[in-house]
Amino acid sequence: MKIKVKISRTNKEKEIQLEKGSTVIDLLNKLKIKPDTVVVMRNKSPIPIDDTLDEKQEIMILQVFSGG
Repeated sequence: MKIKVKISRTNKEKEIQLEKGSTVIDLLNKLKIKPDTVVVMRNKSPIPIDDTLDEKQEIMILQVFSGG
């Protein structure tokens, strides 16, 4: 299945090929992104890393910043 992904850090869109039944963590692993450094959004709402993805969904990955 194909998932459309927009990564806020690079402001680029990619189409990623994943196995049917893949989860958000599978997507992050394929993109080599650590899950504790991002928030994954679908329809402007955050989704958990164990959430299953569906064909042709649009996902946004937001970089998390912290500091003091």
